[in-house]
Formats: sequence, structure tokens, C-alpha cells
Amino acid sequence: MARKPQQDRSVLSMARMLDAAEAIFAEGGDSALTVEAVVKRSKTSVGSFYSRFGDRDGLLKSMHERFLLRLGGAAHVAAAAAGNEKTLAGAIEVFISHVFTGTNEYRNSSRFFVLHRSADPILRAQGIRANAVFAGIFNMLVLSHRDEIAHANPATAADITWRMLYAALAQQMMFDDEEVSGVKMTIPALVREITCCLVAYLKTNSGKR
Repeated sequence: MARKPQQDRSVLSMARMLDAAEAIFAEGGDSALTVEAVVKRSKTSVGSFYSRFGDRDGLLKSMHERFLLRLGGAAHVAAAAAGNEKTLAGAIEVFISHVFTGTNEYRNSSRFFVLHRSADPILRAQGIRANAVFAGIFNMLVLSHRDEIAHANPATAADITWRMLYAALAQQMMFDDEEVSGVKMTIPALVREITCCLVAYLKTNSGKR
């Protein structure tokens, strides 16, 4: 992992390199993301790059960490907004709407790291920890409307609901509509339909025996 800068000047330098790396990746993909390209675009030095990241792999780990922090921030904002809703359906719809907007903003990074993480144990571990946090945020939101959940085990129902939402988010990040079903759908329409599915499951007493 990158060595954390202590001085303001170093913090800005590291941020410029990470910004440059993200821009280069968005424009040219993984092959364009070289040390030389990052140094040139960020107007820093090779020495500064290696001091901060060690090598290209260190850069990727730092990019991944910042990417997850941004998604985490989006999840917290989503939960705060959804917490103002009075109903389970309203809370879930607001949460999903915020999260889908956030994942769409970082879609290029999402696609890269979903693929790259599977082969890198450190990135994979970062992702696993982050997913547990995201799940906890969503489950807490759902369980705050426990009185509307008909399932015999609300905690289990909340976890299953998160798993279904996670699958939808992964699909949204990795594929375009034409790759999934060939049917175009706007994000607001998709959010509404997914919300209906999740709420219907939570309000069904299928877990009762």
C-alpha cells in the first residue's frame, strides 16, 4: 500500500497522481496506465511516484482504496437520505437511487477493479472488507423498518435482500442493457422495478413455518 503523505504538499502531489491515473485509465484502459504517463500528466517526478507507491501495483492498490472509500461515502449519503423516509419501500428506493447514481459515476473504475481484484489477493481482501461494510449499512436501514417485514427472520431477509441488490449493482456496473436483455431501461425505471421486487420479498411471510 502507498506510504501516506504527511505534509500538505505531499498530500496534494499524491492526489494529483491518483487523479491522473484515473483519467488515463478512463481514456486508455489498463495498458495506458504506466508510471511515465502518470508522472507526465500529474506534473510530478518519478522519484515522488516511487516514494509514494513503490511501483505500479502500489498505485493500483491506492486507486482501489480511494475507489472503495468513494463508494463507501456514497453508501453513507444514501443511507442518510433513505433514513428520512417513513416507509420501507421509500427507504429502499431512495437508497438504491443514490447508490446506482454513484456506481454509474465510477463505472470505469468499477469494471476494472471487479476484474482485477479476482487475481490480486490484496485488492480482493480490500473489496471483501468493503462489501461487509456496505451490507451492514443496507441491512441496518432495512431493519429500521422491521415492523413492515413479514419474514419470520428479518435479519435473514435483510441479508438476502442485500444479496439480490448486490447482484443488480454488479450487473449495472459490468454490463450495458443490450448485453443483459437487449431492452433499454433508464436508471429511475430500473430502480423502481428493483425496489418493487425487494419490498415484495420482504413483505412475504415465506420464512414462516
